[in-house]
Amino acid sequence: MKNPKATLIFFAKILVSAGLLAFFLSRIDLGQFWGTLLAADVGYVSVALVGYLVCQVISALRWTVLSRPLGFTMGLSGMTAYYFIGMFFNLFAPGTVGGDLSKIYYLTREGQKAGEDSWSAATLRATVSVVADRAVGMLVLVWLGAIGLFLFSNYAIPATVRLVTFALAAGLLVGGLCLPLATRFLPNDSHPLIAKLRLALESYGTGFRAIPLALLLSLIVHLIQAWMHVVMGKALNLDIPFTFCLILYPLVGTFAAIPVSFNGIGLRESGYLFLLSAIGISSEKAIAFGLLLFVIVALDSSLGGLLFLLKRKENAAIESVDA
Repeated sequence: MKNPKATLIFFAKILVSAGLLAFFLSRIDLGQFWGTLLAADVGYVSVALVGYLVCQVISALRWTVLSRPLGFTMGLSGMTAYYFIGMFFNLFAPGTVGGDLSKIYYLTREGQKAGEDSWSAATLRATVSVVADRAVGMLVLVWLGAIGLFLFSNYAIPATVRLVTFALAAGLLVGGLCLPLATRFLPNDSHPLIAKLRLALESYGTGFRAIPLALLLSLIVHLIQAWMHVVMGKALNLDIPFTFCLILYPLVGTFAAIPVSFNGIGLRESGYLFLLSAIGISSEKAIAFGLLLFVIVALDSSLGGLLFLLKRKENAAIESVDA
């Protein structure tokens, strides 16, 4: 990394993650922790692995839906491959946007193959699709958590957590509703890229079905992932009700997205430790639960690394033929 500031931030995030994990591990019964982790039921873990893969395929479909109004016509198989590559880089590359940058690059290149746009214009449209995909996913995630807190208020979740979740949900909804109005303030006769940004954002108005369909796909993804938490609880012999998982998964996911640690490591386990204690699950089991879920995500994301190597080999073969 040539940027000293980026290098400093990267190592600071690693220190935060390592420090949080070291803090928790130093204050629990390590024998009970390892015993819980090693006793995980392989059958349930396998179901969770498949469930997470299904979620990512549906997420790739959501990205495909959001890219269509912007003029991209690539098929679902290709978009899914690029989505998995993005998963790999999001998890294993420094920072939290490495995967997003890879998706922007690949989608821009596909747009360039059509020869309809300059590289900068295609990059802008690809960026809009990736940001929209992130925004829609986060909006539904936060709202799922807010609805879960409202409907199942019997769980002992602190009032501060409830208020912050409700406020964040309201803020995201207001921001989403105001976005079409904000595009009107982008001038048509300014820099060409700004004009193209306005056209890209307005394309979701003409392709009005894309946003509702993307919201529905996000809801399906998040419901499956909440159910995965029930499955992972069974893998560790923990009884975690699905109604509680509708609160647990969104709140931990939102908390882990705060960019102060390395890919949410440490923050994620903190969230599980804090929230699972509300239903009487010990610290040792809560941290084991969080780490096992991370292992599942890492294993499924490794598929993106394999696809990346295959794509590199494929591109190298094409370039050698062209030469």
